[in-house]
Amino acid sequence: MEFRFDPATLIGFCLALARSTAWVSICPPFNSPSVPARVRVGFAVALSFLLAGRIGATADPAITVAGLVTALVTQIVAGLALGLFVSVLFSAIQSAGELIDLQIGFSLGGVIDPISGNMAAPVGRLHQLLAITILFAINGHVLLVHAFLRSVDAAPLGQLNVSELAESLAKLLGVLLAAAIEIALPILAALFCAEVALGLLGKAAPQLNILVIGFALKTMIAFALLAGTLFLLPESTKSLLGKALRAASGIFGG
Repeated sequence: MEFRFDPATLIGFCLALARSTAWVSICPPFNSPSVPARVRVGFAVALSFLLAGRIGATADPAITVAGLVTALVTQIVAGLALGLFVSVLFSAIQSAGELIDLQIGFSLGGVIDPISGNMAAPVGRLHQLLAITILFAINGHVLLVHAFLRSVDAAPLGQLNVSELAESLAKLLGVLLAAAIEIALPILAALFCAEVALGLLGKAAPQLNILVIGFALKTMIAFALLAGTLFLLPESTKSLLGKALRAASGIFGG
């Protein structure tokens, strides 16, 4: 039995596999440790079979070993760059929760985050898990796959506009930092007012244990307001996802 492979398609598959593997390894929610490694590898291989013909049509069948290595590195960088924009998005949403944790004092009770595998404070972890849930609810995972496929159509060989990459990433970081503050701002403002009130109370009644009273009071205020601000999280996540995908499309000339 003989198997014949089109050299261009085989090269395209290798390049697509390098790009999709790099993208899956960094892009939420596919990079979660809760997703088995075999599933992630299978997903990357499936994307590679789909894209092998598109990339192979633009690849040189007579490519040298040095050229192939260079092309593989370029594809890996392209996949990492595309996944980085989405990863920063979820980091910003988690940062909003961590700002609240820091103000309340929950940062001392860090737990293992199942998404990143690192330590995370409770409210920050809650925000990230809700963002992942919202992503699936709005078919954001489908949008991410479509964005990846469009990036291959725009730049099959993985060419990046480096200056556009740096500029887009800097702008996106600024936007997401502002968004993180906006998400947490109502609770942070209420907690600041509570801190001022507790300070005045401590001056008026020094015999009171302000530390214990303050922790309980800030916890109740945060939980009461958190229930209301979470209703705004779906729209914020959808808006930030759109901004991240538009910024990512610019680095491929999209």
